[in-house]
Amino acid sequence: MSNTITLSYTNDFKPINNHIPSAQSLRIHCVSVRFNKEELAILNKNRGDKSKGEWLRLTSLDRLPPVVPAINVETWKSLSDISQKLNRLINHLDTKSSNSELTKTEIFAVKKQIKELRSCLTASADLPAM
Repeated sequence: MSNTITLSYTNDFKPINNHIPSAQSLRIHCVSVRFNKEELAILNKNRGDKSKGEWLRLTSLDRLPPVVPAINVETWKSLSDISQKLNRLINHLDTKSSNSELTKTEIFAVKKQIKELRSCLTASADLPAM
């Protein structure tokens, strides 16, 4: 029995300029920078899961990926509930015969769900993400 452990490593960093041949895209220049405690804390907070060097390089080249906001859970639940209600209404309306008109109750239910959906969508734009 062997006590050898094999580890594999994949480099998923891609060169910023894909049109440059690989010999020219090799990073051979080094820049050193010093931070005080407060500046380093800000850097660490902003860089997220990226390494300090990678984050500084991406920032200086304006190549940071866009920040996706967190999902507002309450709005998500409300939209899901409204979606289910609208689907039930649509299924009900689909089962009606083609020549029968909508009843006042059905029209009221559709209007109410649309109003709820509109309210939820406009409120979600104003609420901070959770």
